[in-house]
Amino acid sequence: MYGPHGTAVRQAWYIDEIVRNILAHVPSIGRSKTLASCARVSRAVSEPALDMLWSRMTGLYALCELLPRSPDRFEQLVDDRASDASAIDDDASWLRFAFYARRVKRLHHHCREGPSERLHQQTFAALVRHATRLGTPLLPRLEELSWLQFSRESTECLRFLSPSLRHVTIYCNAQPSQQPVDTPGPSETFAQRGGVLLSLLNARSPDLEELSLEGIELPGPLQPLPTFNRLCSLKLGTLTASVSAILSYCSVMPTLTSLSVDLSRSDPAYFGAPDIGAPTLQALQDIKVAGSPAAVEELLQGIQSPALRSASLSLTIPEHDRDGGARCTGLLGLRFANSLESVRLEYRRSPERAHPHSQRAFAHCVRPLFAVRGLRRCTVTIEDASSTSMPDADVEAMAEAWPKMTALEVFLRSPAELPSITALAAFSRHCPDLESLRLPIAQDVPALDAVHGGHGRNGMESAAKHPLRDLWLSGVCFTLQDSRAVIRYLTRLFPDVNLLPMLGAGILRAGGVCPI
Repeated sequence: MYGPHGTAVRQAWYIDEIVRNILAHVPSIGRSKTLASCARVSRAVSEPALDMLWSRMTGLYALCELLPRSPDRFEQLVDDRASDASAIDDDASWLRFAFYARRVKRLHHHCREGPSERLHQQTFAALVRHATRLGTPLLPRLEELSWLQFSRESTECLRFLSPSLRHVTIYCNAQPSQQPVDTPGPSETFAQRGGVLLSLLNARSPDLEELSLEGIELPGPLQPLPTFNRLCSLKLGTLTASVSAILSYCSVMPTLTSLSVDLSRSDPAYFGAPDIGAPTLQALQDIKVAGSPAAVEELLQGIQSPALRSASLSLTIPEHDRDGGARCTGLLGLRFANSLESVRLEYRRSPERAHPHSQRAFAHCVRPLFAVRGLRRCTVTIEDASSTSMPDADVEAMAEAWPKMTALEVFLRSPAELPSITALAAFSRHCPDLESLRLPIAQDVPALDAVHGGHGRNGMESAAKHPLRDLWLSGVCFTLQDSRAVIRYLTRLFPDVNLLPMLGAGILRAGGVCPI
């Protein structure tokens, strides 16, 4: 490389953004070896190549290989040796570890033991001691922490909290640990001291944007409420806290737009909410909740956001409250009719119900949502053993109520009455944007050619513009003769429909007819 052109190209290699953009296009296969080679070739490329190489590592294996006298295999347990700890105490060794540790941006630790069990305890303790003495986290530039532990006492995940964290997932299994590891106290387990964890997260990682917890309880009523001023997404898992307490803690988070919680074990008497008035969620855009209709209804009552666009409700219908599901959907249709775009409903049978009830009407489950005229995506799953009736009139009503629908899916575990194939014409007439449809259909096939002939010229012209591509009809298996009529009927209604998946599954039979 020589001359003015060579000088310009050489100077370009010292522009960090250009180098990182080039390295970002390194193929996934063999990425690590390629980036390592780039880091050895040129000083200009070395720093960004090392950053990118280490940022893609998600475990502790490579870092622990940098430690002096570390085990040959990270998974191999070794006995504690004082020489290892003294070697880590050497400042030069720590600086070598810290030089690469600051490049790590993601840590996924999913195993039965903590790091002090995989990396013997004196070595891990020495690393923690050095980080504490210098006032820095073990991984100071960590952005994503995903932690799965099978011990309710281990607190080692707290050693990796840093100001740079944006995404944190902590799963704590309910089984007590058999190993005597670092414990938070003699009377409470780590899982029970959720207030301590949340307070530390709020203090050490103030810019946290996404937090997902499972097996971690909320703080008690006398503990301070962490605000998490930049938290957007919160997944709380299964909690025993009352709904009012959950609303109280979430209401102090000003930027919270997404909330997911399982209320199936929620106990109103677990502890009361702090007295801060009626707590409400003002900025919520997405809600995902599971539990009894009463608990879900109470949570929905606390949502006062005018921008709620997505709701996912998993309802366990008890023996004494069969209308609870309708109350929840009615609340959605009444309060969020102008903002909702996506709804997912799931009805499950309560374990307390030994015998299924009499027949259920599908319209009873979805009619309250007909007020949501702007609904675009809807999934309705009825897992209850009680039989469910869904006549043609229900399909017509859904198509008329939701003209902006783009994706609709219905699953019935025990159907009593199903719509006929001709009911699909309602979507061709009323839902011009529908792209995906999954629906249970009755086995009987009427004279489809005569039925479609009544649509006239205008019906054919409107069908020619319909975008439906993904279609799945469940609960049927058409004969060869019926398949030919159904294929002709469907391709007239939806010219772009892809019938190959149903042909491959045996729902339709080609029989020499090429439908596409």
